[in-house]
Amino acid sequence: MYEPNYEGEAGGGGFLIGLLCGTALGAAIGLMFAPKTGSEIRQTLYDSTDDIRRKAYDAYDQASEQVNNIVSKGRHAVDRGREAFDSARQSAQAGNGSSTDFGSQSRQGVTDFSSPTRTTGAQS
Repeated sequence: MYEPNYEGEAGGGGFLIGLLCGTALGAAIGLMFAPKTGSEIRQTLYDSTDDIRRKAYDAYDQASEQVNNIVSKGRHAVDRGREAFDSARQSAQAGNGSSTDFGSQSRQGVTDFSSPTRTTGAQS
């Protein structure tokens, strides 16, 4: 059985020279047979991507408009929730007859998330 001996070769220098020569030859032939100059090709590419670029800008504008609408609706909902909370707190204070804070009253079944021990599950 024949096993080639690669230790005696120059480490692939011939391959590298062939690769460089082939690259140079291919570039020269490509330039000789190119139908347009480089600036014309760049302009053609720019023109062909103009439609894609325009669509991308339009999609970006639509997305940012939708995000702004959603943020505006969210702010409006937060403001309405804050007003409802303040109204409920004021009516609870007026109905209670005392000036205690609504949040400090003990509420059964409501977990205080600021305390270190929380109950998770049914209370007995």
